[in-house]
Amino acid sequence: MRQWEESERQRREQQAAASAPSAVVPVQPSAPAAGSAEGVLEPAAEAPGLTVLVREVPGYLEMPSYTEPDSADPTERLEFYSRGILAVQYAARANHERAEQQKLIGLGLRLRAMKDEELHKVAGFETFGDLTDARFGIKKHQANNIIRVTPVAQALEDITTQELKERPLRILVPILETHGVDAVRATWNEAARHGNVTDKTLEQAANFLGYAPPKELTAGEEKKPEKPAVAAAASESLKAVERIRTLAATDPARARREAQELESAVRELLMELTQEYVA
Repeated sequence: MRQWEESERQRREQQAAASAPSAVVPVQPSAPAAGSAEGVLEPAAEAPGLTVLVREVPGYLEMPSYTEPDSADPTERLEFYSRGILAVQYAARANHERAEQQKLIGLGLRLRAMKDEELHKVAGFETFGDLTDARFGIKKHQANNIIRVTPVAQALEDITTQELKERPLRILVPILETHGVDAVRATWNEAARHGNVTDKTLEQAANFLGYAPPKELTAGEEKKPEKPAVAAAASESLKAVERIRTLAATDPARARREAQELESAVRELLMELTQEYVA
């Protein structure tokens, strides 16, 4: 039985090799040929019989090869190996960020297609969110947020290899819808001039470039200015006193008892606050 399984496996591998392109797709294409954006068809190793589209995306760094230094001096050899370690760490970090960027886009395109085609019904799920949660561990709100920012990520993928996180990109969604792709790129580049790109720096850049909508106060907010916090707190503290004063008009004895209880509670509170202040 094992011999038969082994022969079948070899036969499938030979068939896959015969149908696969003879050229090997490089990890980092130095100069993508015209039309390479369409991708290359390759058999999926983890799923025999399944053909996947391998898209050549620039921005990945080739991992530095291991070499030994020419010098025999221990200090120089240490320096040589140290530079190599830093180069490997840099390439790994850069490739991780680029991979996370492409992961966001890859998830968004597929989630949007599944939602638009209402494929949750085919799988027997009541809603789109039930499907994504059960099969992929992605909550409905998270899936919808990824779908919303995917066009923004696509607008940025050819100007940055940085990881694109879903939350900061939300700020760019209305900019894309109102002003277009160029405005999104300009906002990103302006935020990147100051270092790390965050939701705050993107918002500041959008305001600076005039792409962010102005914040307008409603009529109610204009007529009712915010009251100072101290005044609001003080009025609350007098409510108990006013209630007891009102009670005294109908039941003086009960009002006196409650006033005494309030006085005792206030005295204890003052003692506690004094002790905390001294400590």
